[in-house]
Amino acid sequence: MKTYVCEIERLGIHDGPGIRTVVFLKGCPLKCIWCSNPETQLSLNQIYYNEKKCIKCRRCVEASENNSVEFDDEWKFFPERCSDVNKIIQSCPVGALKNTSEKMTADEVFDEVMKDYPYYKNSNGGLTVSGGEVLMNSDFAYELIKKVKEEYISTAIETSGFGNYSGLEKVAKVTDYILFDIKHMDEKIHEEITGVSNKIILANLKKLSEWHKNIIIRVPLLKGVNDTEDNIIKTIKFVKEMKLNEIHILPYHTLGLEKYRQLKMAYMGNDYKKHTPEDLEKVREMVEAGGLKCKING
Repeated sequence: MKTYVCEIERLGIHDGPGIRTVVFLKGCPLKCIWCSNPETQLSLNQIYYNEKKCIKCRRCVEASENNSVEFDDEWKFFPERCSDVNKIIQSCPVGALKNTSEKMTADEVFDEVMKDYPYYKNSNGGLTVSGGEVLMNSDFAYELIKKVKEEYISTAIETSGFGNYSGLEKVAKVTDYILFDIKHMDEKIHEEITGVSNKIILANLKKLSEWHKNIIIRVPLLKGVNDTEDNIIKTIKFVKEMKLNEIHILPYHTLGLEKYRQLKMAYMGNDYKKHTPEDLEKVREMVEAGGLKCKING
């Protein structure tokens, strides 16, 4: 079994305990307005295009099949038409094109993960599988995580919780830590900012929390959207009902903007503003006053 892997990020410290290797898989059913990893949204492979390097020789157009690359006034790539991304990338004489992902087996990813074994042992760290959305690749994630867990290494996943519960349950059974996003408690607002309802997400969390107790709730914080007192209080109440005890706050940032430019994708989060340290501290105090542990920046 193979799936598209966007990145294997080493020495991570915000995606579970200790030092971790984070594996980013491709494909996500959500379309979060503020998403900082646009390359993980589509299940299809894509190409980064660096306009600053491009000499407009159009060799990429000649190398493409089914008109998957068009270059009239501007460069365009159509992944659904493409059967060989690497052929297009290799046609560029100046390195203006770059792959967003590589198709890998669980064994191949496992070998990469095990290169960082000494860091895990010295820090109680391990593997974190992220996305995209892990539940779109649940069989692959299960196979990879099971292999790593058999080596007595800590395992974690990052998930939106949107997907079939059967897939979530299967993966969770071999996973030590579940980093589970709650983006908004209001269904209508959740759909406006992510493109999907939160009903499945909250239902899945309820079922999961009945038996898996190492669940950490994460809130990607958006100024004026989900940082309101009303939403924070509702989130705290829901988390306590699940008998969970920790929330991580993930402040809004714009570190993914260059990826949007190179993917020729429109970034829809320009209206959001960053929180000040004082804003974040107020949210932390509110969560802790509600009886939960709170950590800023995951």
